[in-house]
Amino acid sequence: MTFRDVLIPQSRADDAHSGARHNGAPKKAGASAHSAAGRPVPPVLVYHKVECRNEFGVTRLSPRRFAGQIEALAVGGWRTLTLNELAAVLAGTRAAGPREVAITFDDAYRGLRDYAFPALADAGFTAACAVITEYAGRLNRWDVAIGGRRFAHLAWRDIARWHGRGIEFISHTATHPRLSWLEADQAALELTRSRTMLEMVLGAPVQAIAYPYGAAGPRERELARAAGYRLGFAVLSRWRGDVLAVPRTPVYPWSTSPPVAGPWGVLERSAAQIVTRGSFVGAMWRHAHSASPRT
Repeated sequence: MTFRDVLIPQSRADDAHSGARHNGAPKKAGASAHSAAGRPVPPVLVYHKVECRNEFGVTRLSPRRFAGQIEALAVGGWRTLTLNELAAVLAGTRAAGPREVAITFDDAYRGLRDYAFPALADAGFTAACAVITEYAGRLNRWDVAIGGRRFAHLAWRDIARWHGRGIEFISHTATHPRLSWLEADQAALELTRSRTMLEMVLGAPVQAIAYPYGAAGPRERELARAAGYRLGFAVLSRWRGDVLAVPRTPVYPWSTSPPVAGPWGVLERSAAQIVTRGSFVGAMWRHAHSASPRT
């Protein structure tokens, strides 16, 4: 079954797949939303770097902290959703389980292969990883180097290997621009080039996009839809029933275990809002100093 089958449902047969397999009262996790039909939408988390190297930014988690969060989710009875399962929940053809979560990674940094993906595999979890296709195997020269440190992205061989082990890979555009600042034809090219390259490497359809900086206005969503995407991820937006603008909650170093759960969840999301607004400055720097990828 493809995203298209799920998001343009033919029946409601998948309603039988509920999260009733988990007993006990569910914990609250993530920015819970509701589908247009009133069904609960599971939390969708987004990570960035999982690295041993320190940096001055706030998007890096240490491998130990990440592993602790994943262990807390597993011990708490949570299970991760595949993209098809999440799409079915959003379409109303599948009920959301009380302890189901979707895990995503933006930027596809190399540290994921060494620390994050193995931790997920040990827990029996899956995830979706958004790739900046023209920077695969390169340093993150598209970003501001706070403190002068650069980080490498996953190489294509790493992407192919972990795709074969159950990690799903999706588009994060070709060069990570803020799409809302581009002309429509340029934004469309970013979307199509990335999808084409990923499909060529993976040998499988790629029908999901994570918008750089979470910039997913009406125009960007329509461009994504025209480019063939059937699922789109934003950041800290509100769920309004559009599967091309699925809200996600970022996980930062101060996040609890399990992340964005319990009484501190509101404070965590408020802090994440501040950081997300701060990324606007980085996007401005990137836009002013845009250049071709370098090794």
